[in-house]
This record gives sequence, C-alpha cells and structure tokens, in this order.
Amino acid sequence: MVDILLATYNGEKYLREQLNSIFYQTYEDWKIIIIDDCSTDKTCSIIMEYQSKYPSKIEFRRNNKNAGNPALNFFELLKMSTSKYAMFCDQDDVWLNNKINLTLVAMKKLESGNENLPVLVHTDLTVVDSNLNVISNSMFRYQKLNGSAKTLTELIVQNSVTGCTVMLNKKLVSMCCNVPLSVIMHDWWVALIAAAFGKIGLVNKSTMLYRQHESNQVGSKDVASLLFLCNKFLHRSEIKTSMAATYSQCEAFLNRYSGDLSLEQKNILKNYLMVSCGNKITRIYRLFSGGFLKCGFARKLGQIIYV
Repeated sequence: MVDILLATYNGEKYLREQLNSIFYQTYEDWKIIIIDDCSTDKTCSIIMEYQSKYPSKIEFRRNNKNAGNPALNFFELLKMSTSKYAMFCDQDDVWLNNKINLTLVAMKKLESGNENLPVLVHTDLTVVDSNLNVISNSMFRYQKLNGSAKTLTELIVQNSVTGCTVMLNKKLVSMCCNVPLSVIMHDWWVALIAAAFGKIGLVNKSTMLYRQHESNQVGSKDVASLLFLCNKFLHRSEIKTSMAATYSQCEAFLNRYSGDLSLEQKNILKNYLMVSCGNKITRIYRLFSGGFLKCGFARKLGQIIYV
C-alpha cells in the first residue's frame, strides 16, 4: 500500500486534474490522505465529492487554524501515514499514469536487503505552464540541478529533491518526527535524513507535469535566463537570507541527530556552519575546501559574491 500525502489550500482551479491523474494510475494499491489548510474556495467541496465516490480511497482532514506553511502540513501528513510507503503530492500538478509504479520499482530495488534503512526515491519532472504546455522536459536541465546528488555535503547546501516526486519508505517516515521550526522545506529535510542514514535513489525520467502558475509556493525558474540572473543580483538581501536559512537548517540537523551521526558527518555539518564565519577570503576558502558549491554558474557566483 502507498499513502499519497496531499496538502491543499484554495486549489479548486487545478485539483480535479490532479485527483483524476491519481485515479488513472496503473498501480492501484494506494490511498490519498489529505489535509486542507482552511481553504475559502471550493477545494473542500471537491475533495468531499471524490470522497463520497471513493470512500476507501480518500482520508480527509481540515485544519482548524491556517498553518500558512505547506512544509508543516506535509509533516502532519507524515504522522498520519501508516502504509509501507508514502508519496508527497501537490494540488496543482498532473501525474503520469506510471508514476507510482516506476517509483515503487526503484524503491524496492534500493530496499532489497536493506529493509531497515531509510530510503528515498525521487524523479525528474516535466515543467509546464498553467495550461500544461511544456516549458522543459527536464526540471534538472531547466534548473541546472544535479538530480543524482545524494551525499550530505551536496544536499546540505542545495536541495535537488523535488517533494512532489518523492517516495519514502516507512523507516524514513518514522524518522521525520520532532521537526525543528528552522526546516526550510519538507522535501529538503527528508532528503538530508536519507543522505545521512540511508539511501537516495533517482528515477532519471519525468513522472509528472509540474505546473507553473501565479500561485506556486516554490516553483521552477530558468536559472540560465537573463531575468533570473538580474533578479538574483538585484536582490542581495534575499540571497543572503537564503544562505542564512541553510546555516540554520544545518545547525538544526546537527543538533537533532547529533547522537546518531558519524564523526565524519558531524565534521561536514560543522564545516558548513563555519562558512558563515571569518573574513571574506576565509569564507570563500571554506566554500571551496569543503566542497559546498552549488550547481550552476549563477548560483556559484552568487555564493562567492554574497558569502
């Protein structure tokens, strides 16, 4: 059984397409667990409509108070998951009909002989506009990301795991409790856990259409575009705030799992925290010597300039 964890908020515009794409899956042993974050549109009505048709397939809960943070809702959904596997799901995308099956095959291959390890599998995705017209066939190429990144050194500085493509096994789900407030996003945190204590696998093909529209919480950007570069270098404070958030998350991860990390892993995390200390030359040196450079020329340049 696979639990599909769906967080919703004012998603009436695209929710039906997403739900339909799940019901069209070739793999059928799944259920959808939904938390709605106090939607004011017809989102809840749509969910209840599907729930009345498929009562054994949908579990639905509505927050009493708006959390205002999709990461918090996804961690709440993880607490509700009881199946052997769980997948994150956004309200505005469209899954290809073999998404669950492809991911599950890769998961079972990684788990073979390692059932007690926390395992995460993620995939590439197709970036589309609000009308599902293709912008890029590969999120990794579009955003100049290394989809194969799986080490703590790589992932502590930059996340390349997109939540809506992720499958977690039960061991990994069980390790996602007592999450600190400094977590940047749910997918990043679970990727760090898997990198430190288990395995990360990649299905290097698209399993879904990742819709870009005006209400995206995170979204995908063409990092090679002139507009992206100009925006980055015109908004210095945003870059510095983003970098500071990675230090806070790193410190939280070190504190949360200090008793379980190896000495080498602790040193990696401590070395990354030291990047924020010292004069400019020292900070740049620590970026390079620790192997903490992001993917893509623009991102590396931003780190070097604003570190």
